Amino acid sequence: MSVRNRLALILAVVLLPLLLGAGFVVAVAIPDRLQVEAHDRLRLAAASVAALQAQACLGAGDSARLMALALAKDEPASSALRNGLARRGGYAALLRGSRTIATSEDIPDGLVLDTERARPCSGETVTPPAVAGVPALQDSVDVPSASGRVRAVVALPLDRAQLGAWWRGIGGDPAVELALACPDGGAVSTAGGSREDRLTRAARAALAGQAVTLAGEREVAPPGAGHPCLVLAATPRVGGLTSAWATWGVLGLAALIGAALVWWLARQLTLPVIAVTDAAARAAEGDLAVRLPADRDDELGRLAASFNHMAAQLDARMRELRDSRDQLADNLQRLGDALQRTHDLDGLLATVCAISASSTGSIRASAWLLEGNSLVCRVAWPVDELRSRAGRVPRAGTLPGRVVEAGAPVRLAAGDELALSGARGPSMGSPLQRGDSMLGAVVVEREASAPAYEDEDAATLMSITGPAGIAMDNALLHRKAQRMSVIDPLTGVGNLRMLTNTLAGEVERARHFGRSVSLLIVDLDHFRVLNDTYGHAAGDAVLAAVAARLTASVRSVDRVARYGGEEFAVVCPELDRPGARELAEHLWAALRDLPFEVDGQTIEVRVSVGVASWPEQAKTSTELLRAADAAVTQAKRSGRDRVAQTVVASR
Repeated sequence: MSVRNRLALILAVVLLPLLLGAGFVVAVAIPDRLQVEAHDRLRLAAASVAALQAQACLGAGDSARLMALALAKDEPASSALRNGLARRGGYAALLRGSRTIATSEDIPDGLVLDTERARPCSGETVTPPAVAGVPALQDSVDVPSASGRVRAVVALPLDRAQLGAWWRGIGGDPAVELALACPDGGAVSTAGGSREDRLTRAARAALAGQAVTLAGEREVAPPGAGHPCLVLAATPRVGGLTSAWATWGVLGLAALIGAALVWWLARQLTLPVIAVTDAAARAAEGDLAVRLPADRDDELGRLAASFNHMAAQLDARMRELRDSRDQLADNLQRLGDALQRTHDLDGLLATVCAISASSTGSIRASAWLLEGNSLVCRVAWPVDELRSRAGRVPRAGTLPGRVVEAGAPVRLAAGDELALSGARGPSMGSPLQRGDSMLGAVVVEREASAPAYEDEDAATLMSITGPAGIAMDNALLHRKAQRMSVIDPLTGVGNLRMLTNTLAGEVERARHFGRSVSLLIVDLDHFRVLNDTYGHAAGDAVLAAVAARLTASVRSVDRVARYGGEEFAVVCPELDRPGARELAEHLWAALRDLPFEVDGQTIEVRVSVGVASWPEQAKTSTELLRAADAAVTQAKRSGRDRVAQTVVASR
């Protein structure tokens, strides 16, 4: 039998006798009990509105204090007025000394702001300032300032709308009527028509301590500290009358019939409904693992099955939301790390790979940078991921190469020969580019059993690699600018800045570890004659060629720099005085023995080389530079085209 049929049967058996007795029950209901309940409800209503009145008083005081403090801090009066009333509303006036400097616009007719007196409605007094007209809660705050005392006065009109809003805000019974009477003579009520006039007169009489004549039940909340206006709550008269024998007879009959039927009803309907209610309450509290027995074949059984399905779906969605929240927080953290690594290329690419993998449900990700006709795997995620197949792949015939050629995301199914993964799972790549400049690609991969990438995954990866390409280009530009700041543009070797920084660092390292460091200065002899004979373009070409030959002739740890116009310096770490002399003679021979070919002309170059070593000939990098300069000068004075080593010991 369906629930509807069961309910119809129960209503026929239970409600017919009850309906027959309902008239008796209503007529003979115990009047005093109903009156007690009505008075309890009215006392609660009056006390609740009085509490809301006190809360409004405190709010008016807070607004006044906020505006007064803002004005004392020299905030514009209009701004202080606007900010002070933004949350709680009402009307206000601001005074500096006795002069009013700002008031609210559109003050209702009859509402007078008392700017002369300072008795807050939220204080100990129960009598607010006597302001004729619209009843209102007023509060004022005085604050000293550098330009004198400032005062803020806030008023909240107590009209029918405000009183009704309070009552509706706490979910009050619509049958309860409210009236409010203030010591200043103002009164207001939520009732309409003639009932309003009777309620306001009754409230004024109660405030004056007079007898109240009003049909129906009523309760009063007298004024007190923080709520200066009396609150009256009223409702039409509750009660009934009948004889005692009828009362007890009907109640006894209803008790006997109801006891038997309610027991049966509880077994048939109440227990399943209670079970559903309890399960819904547990689900509302966050226990989405709750399930109901679904062994019935009626509507309640289907309701239980539907509830179980809903709870399972909600539980799955909540897990997905938690996972998405955690993933979003993780990606935001990684994005913050990437922003902090704007100029750290490897750190930036590592963060991009990690975000790409987590956002697309991938197990690994790698960043490939374009170098000529090949791509190099610069960064892989996880960081301990071993890429056994290749760290460099050709541009053609690979997934990164296809992405670079297409300039758009490329997806591969599991087992595709172009994939880079040894697991042969689905893979996808997205370009790293800035404008039309292609920088490389980011490749993500899944397990072989994982589903293929979809359009949504490609869009997600593209939204990551697009901004990443811009940040990567900025990092490369920064690295290039750093490199160019210490490189001589003509010769491609270090400039004077690099020379002085490198020499100072090597001298400090030699001092710390008790080792040696030497400096060679190579000066081209008669370079001005070379320029006059072959031209300045040929002279520049000779300088570049000399720099290249010096770089090729020194050790890998040595640093070559352009010291002056036609002078070069070589910093030689871990090289003592005899070794420096030997290296200088090697360089002298390398430059002297093989002429330079410039624009079809053979040019012979002769050089003078000065050698100085630390710690024998200097104590600081500056002294070492001066000693090498002195050695060059000595070589030139001795006839040029030779190696000279200073013999003056450092002091």
